[in-house]
Amino acid sequence: MEKNRNSNIELLRLVLMLMVVLLHFNNDTMGGAFVYARNFPTENFVLHFLESLSVCAVNCFMIVSGYFLYTNRRIKFSKVADILLIVVFYRFLNYLMQIVFLREPVSVKHLIALFLPMNYFAIFYVICYMFSPFAAKMWNDLDNRKSDILVSLLLSIFVVVPTLLDISENVNLKIAASLSPISTVGNGGGYTIVQFFVMLSLGMWLRKRKFAPKANMLLGFYIGSSLIMTLLIKMLPSLYNYCSIFTVITAVCIFLLFNKMKMQNRALNFCSKSCFAIFCIHTGGFANTLWKKYLITEGHFTTGFANTLFWAFVSVIVMFAACLVLSVLCRLFFGKIKEKICGALPEIRCD
Repeated sequence: MEKNRNSNIELLRLVLMLMVVLLHFNNDTMGGAFVYARNFPTENFVLHFLESLSVCAVNCFMIVSGYFLYTNRRIKFSKVADILLIVVFYRFLNYLMQIVFLREPVSVKHLIALFLPMNYFAIFYVICYMFSPFAAKMWNDLDNRKSDILVSLLLSIFVVVPTLLDISENVNLKIAASLSPISTVGNGGGYTIVQFFVMLSLGMWLRKRKFAPKANMLLGFYIGSSLIMTLLIKMLPSLYNYCSIFTVITAVCIFLLFNKMKMQNRALNFCSKSCFAIFCIHTGGFANTLWKKYLITEGHFTTGFANTLFWAFVSVIVMFAACLVLSVLCRLFFGKIKEKICGALPEIRCD
């Protein structure tokens, strides 16, 4: 099975997770790099350009899933359990480390809450996964013309319209949020099950239509869209929304660029299995506390272009590598237990 994995896509997954770490490194409430660089134009530009290159990561994860679930005709409850157990396991591990190393008081109420897989990505992904066999069958059954019409409708209604509505809000046009096709309270920045399912569907369409523009064109659109976001983000902060047309364009471009590569590498395949665990670990309070204490300090992001770029890469790579090592150790010690629990669960065929 291992030799059949596309290592170029496994590399993409690792790159996307690096991007997610970078997004949280910049985030005001997590890493906080944006806060430190706010009044320094050069440093702020550097961080925003890195953000613009990376904000497509979640969309791209779903496009990748849709692309490879195009042939899926089964709902494996072992996969569902695997994702949710990872969330719960690392919530417990994070809380344990906070108690032991950060002297956080033990709370019974908090301990009970840890049994809930409170992770928006996991919940949305699991829902999309369980519907994926039916979506895949639909895309397979549609002829090319009908599939093109459907993807055009999906992107127009759930990407173009939300982008325009969010921009109108940025420039203070009084347009009712109820005009949103996503919800009566607005577009939610793209943090919605609608966005996840549209990106899953887009991935399936890309697989069906074998859409593959030239690499230089893809790279141009990726860099160009990222520059547009960087230059306009102060005036139009909604360009970073997941339902923004620019984040969708960059997600498609980076996926298709990596999909053009052909490689096999066992180390990449092994490491990529830790991607979701890295997501869970680095968003925990313990990891964030250490991040801010040792790597993300004001002096690193207020003293010039080169210093900002250097500390951005160091901070992100150190966090990524530490989470990767911890996740591998946890897989070695607890992987067999998880496999036994998940392996006993049934699957449903949806042929």
